[in-house]
Amino acid sequence: MKSIKVIAFDLVGVLVTEKDLLMTAEEERLERMFGDNVNDSDYLVEARKFISKDAIIMRTTEELIDKLYVVKDPYLFHEIKQKYPNVKIIIATNHVSFVRNFIGKTFGVEDLDEVLISAEIHKIKPNADFYNHILNKFNLLPNELLFLDDNIKNIDGAKKININTIQVNKETNLLEEISNFLGTNN
Repeated sequence: MKSIKVIAFDLVGVLVTEKDLLMTAEEERLERMFGDNVNDSDYLVEARKFISKDAIIMRTTEELIDKLYVVKDPYLFHEIKQKYPNVKIIIATNHVSFVRNFIGKTFGVEDLDEVLISAEIHKIKPNADFYNHILNKFNLLPNELLFLDDNIKNIDGAKKININTIQVNKETNLLEEISNFLGTNN
């Protein structure tokens, strides 16, 4: 029996896919900068090199996130909570904080317990301090956390500190993989 208390999901590539869409040159440059952000200030500094006003950067970023990301399974969190009501569900992503509005609109709050964004906690995957932040925040032992990501470096980073992992690809059925991992005893 596995005693998982928290399931942590990466966002892009796990919970959402990216639409193949035509972007402006500015949007393309911004999108390439979404990843490993330790804070929003660094993102804004880089973006100011081609967009002069912070308000335009922030608005363009949020609009781009809204039109770029598509949720794979909008009922996933609800289904997990139905099956495993005592398990907390969190999103743990390397991203700029401007993704928070998208997450709130898209995933709601009733089945999502927490959102941890690298730019807000000032830590990035695959560094151990990112995973330790989750463990400390929820008072967990490593074996009480299940972490899902599509990036092998992030999976390896979690495994190094004995966190349970599932590497996700395009064909992964998340609910099925989680159910197989947890079984019926959790």
